[in-house]
Amino acid sequence: MSKLLIEGVSRTFAGVRGGEPVRALMPVDLAVAANDFITILGPSGCGKSTLLRIVAGLEAPSEGRVLLDGKAVTRPGPDRGMVFQSYTLFPWLTVAENIAFGLRERG
Repeated sequence: MSKLLIEGVSRTFAGVRGGEPVRALMPVDLAVAANDFITILGPSGCGKSTLLRIVAGLEAPSEGRVLLDGKAVTRPGPDRGMVFQSYTLFPWLTVAENIAFGLRERG
């Protein structure tokens, strides 16, 4: 069994001001075994960060699913980490909730 399984994951964002939807990530399939080290390469705007945000549980895919140890990834969890290209907060949380996030995840 794969440690991480990405099956048919794609992401489409709604169009801005009635514009056409934007397909940020075409369907991706990837199986990663335990202790594997992988690199995701591609030009700017091809969906690398979108895929990583989906694997981290920060975004939901429009289609497909992500499994970690056989369990669906539906939200952030203490079993995954992500280093952002620039500092960031969870915009849907308050400042206090952002500060408490890591502590809450650790119980």
